[in-house]
Amino acid sequence: MDGTLVDSNQASEMIWQKWADHHHVSMDHIRAVHHGRRPEETIALVAPHLDQLEANKIYESQDVMLDGIRPIAGANAFYDSLPKGSYGIVTAASHSILETRFRIVGLALPKVCITASMLKRGKPDPEGYLLGASRLGLNPKDCIVFEDAPAGLLAAKRAGMRSIAITTHYSKSELKKELGADFEPVQVISNYEGLSGDFSNYDTSSEYQLIFR
Repeated sequence: MDGTLVDSNQASEMIWQKWADHHHVSMDHIRAVHHGRRPEETIALVAPHLDQLEANKIYESQDVMLDGIRPIAGANAFYDSLPKGSYGIVTAASHSILETRFRIVGLALPKVCITASMLKRGKPDPEGYLLGASRLGLNPKDCIVFEDAPAGLLAAKRAGMRSIAITTHYSKSELKKELGADFEPVQVISNYEGLSGDFSNYDTSSEYQLIFR
């Protein structure tokens, strides 16, 4: 969701900055790791001395934050073009936050929503993507993941899925630096403008470059 369909960076910056100031934690440190991760995993990385109940405060702040939420360019038309029932959401947010942000940007929830409380381990662990594929009745190798963050791209790779990287928060070179030389998404895009999500005329065993010309 965040950084992939929904641009919530402004809201996220405000929430994490307030938390960082209160706990005297470097915002630069938070910014480097929190994209794609659940608050509990982020806090474990940036402030392991703090009680993990701190994550609940982040969820609560995200749940009531209505400002600074907008769709990624072209995301609504792309999302609406996807074949119904063929896709799901795997997010580090709670279900309540997912519902709120989808409502703000005008997207309908898919039938499969994997949210933070459903997982024992968040990204970069592949648990969420594997659960999503299972609930869609799909083999992981037949899935393609849209992700903006290194943690999510790594989770997709560990799940045996191909990925399309969206340069919402990281440039292609920054992603490559984070993930290593073997970082090979099917495609790197900046947004969805002019793109179609109808894959029905394409061989799913091949790469998807034709779709993004």
